Amino acid sequence: MLRIAICCGGGFSSSTMAAHLNKQLEESEFKDKVFLEFIPFSGLWGESAAFSNGQIKERQDEVDVALCCPHLEFPAKDATKQGKLRIPVFILPMRLYGQIDIANVVEEAEDVLELWNNGVQNPIVFPDEPRSMTATRNVSHRRWLAQQKK
Repeated sequence: MLRIAICCGGGFSSSTMAAHLNKQLEESEFKDKVFLEFIPFSGLWGESAAFSNGQIKERQDEVDVALCCPHLEFPAKDATKQGKLRIPVFILPMRLYGQIDIANVVEEAEDVLELWNNGVQNPIVFPDEPRSMTATRNVSHRRWLAQQKK
């Protein structure tokens, strides 16, 4: 089972997005293959009690990959420098974040995990997208590459 965290700073946009994606997940072919939940970014390493019944606990062992909202690019770099991250963390491009569906989320998470397993360090970036804020795609990187070949 692929376990995906959707992360942001405060939780409004990403918790809404995670709820929307979970609704899609229940109606998709990924229903029994993917687990998806919202986790505040700082909750990954235990600095946030938000959404965890007031208990502060580290949550990285609960997921395989964290997909984060675009404004976390620099906090992700800082967390990496501080050695707080043990799982792959990817900053979703702005347009993808706003329009994402479950199939694109799963593809993005699978591709991020592949990069991680091949030694790419956090925050994970695709070789042709060194900064998520400059990416203009609204589909998974995999689909975007396929569209470029057409």
